[in-house]
Order: sequence, then C-alpha cells, then structure tokens
Amino acid sequence: MVRYVRQELGTALALLAATAVGVVVAVGVHGRPPVRADRVWLVAVLALGYLLLVTLLRGSRLRWVGEVRRFEAAVPVTGREPGGEPGRQRGRFPLLIFVAFVVTASVFALVGGPLIPLLPLLPTLDWLAKAAVAAHWERGHGRLLWREHDRHGPQRLSYTPFTAPAPTRTATGAPPA
Repeated sequence: MVRYVRQELGTALALLAATAVGVVVAVGVHGRPPVRADRVWLVAVLALGYLLLVTLLRGSRLRWVGEVRRFEAAVPVTGREPGGEPGRQRGRFPLLIFVAFVVTASVFALVGGPLIPLLPLLPTLDWLAKAAVAAHWERGHGRLLWREHDRHGPQRLSYTPFTAPAPTRTATGAPPA
C-alpha cells in the first residue's frame, strides 16, 4: 500500500521535473525561453487560477471530477500494517513516470514550438489539487488514505485512523490481564 497523498505529490514532482527538462531542451533547440520575461507573471496567474478551479472541482462531489465520493467509499485497513509490505514503493520517487514524461517533453520540445514543454504543467496542477483535497479530507475525518494494489480492486482506497486506538481498559481502569 502507498499513502495516497504521498503518491500524488510524488507524481506531481516528477511531472514538474520533466517540465523543467522539456523547457531546457526547448531553450537549447529554439534559442529562447517558452515565455518572455515580462509575461511570466501572466503564466503564474493563469496557473494559480487553474489550480484553484481544479482544486474546487476535485473537492466536490461531482461524479467524474470530484474525489470526495472516492474518499468516503474507502474501506478500513484490517489485519495488516499499512505500507509494511516488502517491495512496495512507499515514499519513492516515481522514476518510470519521470522518464516517460521527460522523453515526451523532450520530443515535443524538439518537434513542436517552444510553448509545448509547458503543457505538462496542467496535469501537474491536477495532481497537486488531488493531493491538497485528500490532505484536507484526511485532516477533517481523522483518517489516512492508502492506495492498495491488488487483483480485486486495483487503485482501491482504504484508510487507517491518524493514531493507534487506545489500549483496552477494564471497568476499574486497569489494563486487561
């Protein structure tokens, strides 16, 4: 199992790094940056506006874009320690995604215009929005979301409480024997 928020942030970081590589390739090929220095603020404002819109949509209960229904449908983790399975990618950088997007961004920078390498910013902002919505939901519900990888439900969500349950006490307050 992998922490949902950690996986979304790792994927967003991989896409952001791939975007940076694509921009470097575009500058090397075309001889100029994708955005003029006096227009960087406009790109930043558009990106923040898009991030706000996507975060609001992801935080809704809308059928195809909202994530809240999926979080509420998560099942509790029982019988095993989350993230404790050997060989799982708990907290690791998604290298395969990074390589795939670096290759794609580099090819688009070579054959396309200089603005093309900035296109991976859109899914990057979407993954950041999903991570932010999940972190907000976790905090509000006192649960940690985990993504399970099994044959019965790939990408199925499960949850654990923030803290371990308190030890059981008897009626007199003494721990059980």
